[in-house]
Formats: sequence, structure tokens, C-alpha cells
Amino acid sequence: MKQLLTISFFTISISLISFAQNWPTVGGNNQRNGLTEMTAPNDVSSPFWTVSSSSSVIGNSVYTYGNKFVNTRVVFSPNYTGKVECRSLVDGSLLWDQQISDSSIMYSVGFNEFAVYAHDYKTDSLYAFNPEDGSVLWVTSEYMFGGKSGILFACNGDPIVMGRRLDKFTGQTIWQYNYIVPVGPDAGYAMYGDTYYHWKGGITSPKTVFALDAETGNFKYETVSLPGDGDQEIPLTIGSDGTIYIARDGGLLYALEDNGSAINIKWTYTPISSIMGYLASDLYSNVYLIDGNKVRKLNAIDGSVIDSSQITLTAGFLNKITVDAEGKVIVCNSEAGGGKYYCFSSNLQTLIWELAVPYNYYCGASLGKEGVMVIAGAGTLINAYKSNQAYKPVADFYADTTFIAQGSSINFFDQSSYQPTSWLWSFPGALPSSSTDQNPENIVYTSPGIYEVTLVATNSLGSDSLTKSCYIEVEQASYVDKDNFPEKFNLYQNYPNPFNPTTTISWQQPKNGKVNLKIYDLLGNELFTAVDELFQAGVHSFEFDASTLTSGIYFYKITIENYIQMRKMVLLK
Repeated sequence: MKQLLTISFFTISISLISFAQNWPTVGGNNQRNGLTEMTAPNDVSSPFWTVSSSSSVIGNSVYTYGNKFVNTRVVFSPNYTGKVECRSLVDGSLLWDQQISDSSIMYSVGFNEFAVYAHDYKTDSLYAFNPEDGSVLWVTSEYMFGGKSGILFACNGDPIVMGRRLDKFTGQTIWQYNYIVPVGPDAGYAMYGDTYYHWKGGITSPKTVFALDAETGNFKYETVSLPGDGDQEIPLTIGSDGTIYIARDGGLLYALEDNGSAINIKWTYTPISSIMGYLASDLYSNVYLIDGNKVRKLNAIDGSVIDSSQITLTAGFLNKITVDAEGKVIVCNSEAGGGKYYCFSSNLQTLIWELAVPYNYYCGASLGKEGVMVIAGAGTLINAYKSNQAYKPVADFYADTTFIAQGSSINFFDQSSYQPTSWLWSFPGALPSSSTDQNPENIVYTSPGIYEVTLVATNSLGSDSLTKSCYIEVEQASYVDKDNFPEKFNLYQNYPNPFNPTTTISWQQPKNGKVNLKIYDLLGNELFTAVDELFQAGVHSFEFDASTLTSGIYFYKITIENYIQMRKMVLLK
């Protein structure tokens, strides 16, 4: 007796998201606070590696995931164009590059285990690229400027752009909240846990900070009007304790507290001069910013100045600050010929090193796996720097799939930094529920739901734990007995989906008839006929092999007499 698998879906809940050793967006995390678990080098006199790339007139953001990083190379002459490069974090070698057309102005805007995200400023299009080969997974319209915009990520990895959450596999809109900002395209939004924060208001209307539920897109609440100039371009930063910081253009720095039912003012700070760029936070939620040509550290409790740098520095509008695992503070001043990186002690009294990086406009100290810090300023050279010291591990991992049917299995892979020697995995809802293997295989999930996975990585210097909440999505399975004739026609969702490279397409028919099953690409072009023959009444399956196709969205359409139905499937190589 054969059985047919059909699918239903479950709601995802979002919790505080950790990106471990990875730097997936501007500011290194959804809070955009520059805080990382990785340790920056104490010396930059000699690069870890140096590679030559195509020339870029400005430095752009670097995003990392695992042993890869992406960067943007931009030229203004003879035409304004840009392309995205994906390189090895180990030696800087080029893995792939992508420019949709000769006129594209591509900027990378994010990177996680599911995709490299890039925006074409020429066409206002957001692309998801396969991290392995740069092939297009999907594309959607999006108004943004990728040079300073980094996207956010929901708990399950869905990308979130300004006021919109997208499905990570298809790019379809899950929810959208429309609102007005003073100056667009705008990049100042941030997240803490499952709450999305941004400001709204036009040039002549009051400016408030508001909150959305990142799962549903529903409006939650907003602040009172925060006085300042008509525009607002200084981005939000969220401290490690959830405090929301907004420096109003021409106004005060506000520390805001979300108590679950309202956003209230916690304290204010009066700047010496206009605050620019991104703020940063340490583990205690103390705030770092550039004000009055000095780096200043503010107390998280009341906003009082704790420390100020002894040296003065000029800073551009888009300066960025990184705080590493030891508390070192790395400042990118976003300047032209005077572009520099400065590394300070946590109390700002010691300048540990400085590095000249001209035209570091959209840069920042992005620390990736093993603490590798990639610097890509103007010109052709890309340099990486790395500490040679030993540290306790920073746990990280990935799975060969995160989307399965109940009863199926998953393989997990450790990709932790700093050479762990032992591993302890926890798999709630799975069999086995734990493992001490470095790369556990055949972990079976027997019940539908959304599951977290935890890895504790250990070496002689200590341990680190990473939990990925709502990481595994297990679909519910129901069954139809093939010995009993079905009462109606039906085309089922292929399984698995996404798939690589084979998937099963099943259908049922209540009477004998000729079945025609065709495969189409995203543009509606017919690729080939998979089935074209007579079948008896019952439930039938066809195994589709997409080995010759590239990653992307495809459609399959069945015709049985007057019955026609089409479904979508995602090939993810």
C-alpha cells in the first residue's frame, strides 16, 4: 500500500538572533551596534593576506558568512557601475562575481547561509544570489541605496528591508508596512529580538520612533515627537540590553526603552556638535559615538560621559564603530583622502593602531571567522588582518537543509572559530536529541513544528554556546491511501522543496486519463515536458531531476482533461 505525502505549514516565532562569528549586515547584527564575539588584531603592520581586485573609487561594506566574504567594487567613469564579488576569507581568492548587466550599479547589502543579497541601484531591484556560485535565486523590486543600506534578518533567515519582510526562498512579500520617512531611500531601521524599529515623519511633520512585530508586520506603538531638524538620516542603533538610540538631526541623542507596551525616553544627551554615523555598544550597553571630533563613551544608565579619546579625529557622515570581544573599539572615520581606521582600548585612552584607508566612505571593521578583518578601501587592493593568538571558541554551525517533512533527517556541520576540540549538540524534538560528534548526521525530526538547535564548542581556553532559534522547520505529513480512489483531481506540492537536485511531484486523479506535466522557468518559458501519457485513476508520483538547471524558481503545470493546476518549486544548489 503506497502512501502520499502532503504538506501543511506552521507559524514561526522570533527570538533574539545571534550571528556568532559572522558579519551579515551593516553594524554586524540586526541591532547595528557593531558588537562582535570575534577578536580584532592588536597589530596591522603586516597583512594576513593581500589580493588585487578590479579598481573601486570608494571603499564599501564587507559582509561575511563562514569562510566567505562579499564586497562591492564601484567606478564612476566612464559610467557609474558596480559589481559584487564573493571571495575566500582564508586567502582572498575570488570565488565568483556578479553584475546583472553592463549598466548595473550593484551593491552587496547582506549575507547569510541562505543567500548573498545585493541591490541594483540602476533598476531598484533586490537580488538573492546563491552563495556557492552567484547564480540568481530570485529578484524583487526594492527602493534603497545599497551603499549605506544593509538588510536585516528574521529568526528563520527571511530578509527584512525597509517596512517589508520577504520569503528567503522566493522573495515574495510576507508582510509590508508603508510609512513616510523624511529623506529616502532610507537605511536607519534596526531590530531587537522580534521587534522592528524605525522612525517616520515627513520633512514638515513630527518625527517618531515606532515598533512593528517582525513576525506579522503589525504596528505596535510609537514615541512622542522627538524634536530636531526637518530631515533625519542618522541611523538607529540598539544596545546589547535593547535600549534604542536615535541621534536626531539637529537635536538630542535619545536613549529609548521599550517596555512591551510603549517606547519611553530613558535619558537624553546633548551633543557638542552634530553626531554622525552609526553608534556602537559594548556588552554592558554603554554607547560609543563620535562627537566634537572625539570618540566618546556614554554610560548606559544615564548617558553621562565615561571616557573620551585623547586624540581628535575628523569623521564623515557614515562613520562606523566596531567593538570586539576584548572591548577594543575600532573606528572607521568615513573620510576621503584622510580616511583611516583607529583601534582604541575600551576606555579610549590608548590608541592601539591606526591604518590609512582613503575614501573609506561605506566601510567598517567587519570581523569574520577566525577574527579575520577585511579592509577594502578605494583602489585595487583588498587587505586582511588577523590576530595570531589563541582564543576560546566562537560556536557556529549550519545544516544541509532547514526545511523538511516529519520523519526526515538532517546533517549538521560545525564551522566554529578558534579550533574547538569538543562539541555538544542539542536537538530538541529530534532523535537523537544530543550528540558529541563534530558533524552529526541523520538527526531525525518526528513531529511537525519549529525547532531550535544549540551547539557548545570547547577548547582548553573555554567554551562558547550558540542557539539558533526557529532554525528547523518540520512540516506535518498526512496520508492518502492509494488503494482507495481519490474523489477529485489534485496536484500536490513537490517534496522536498526547496530541493537539490531531485524532488518528487505527486498528483491524484479520480479516473483514468492522459496526464501532461510541464516544467517552466520564472519567466514562463516552457523548459520541457516531464510526463505525457495515460494513467489509471489513483495517486501517482514523478521524480524530477534538475541536475542540468541552475538555482532559482521554477513552476510545474499539470493538465488532465479539463483540470489544470500549477505550483511553484525552488531549486537551491
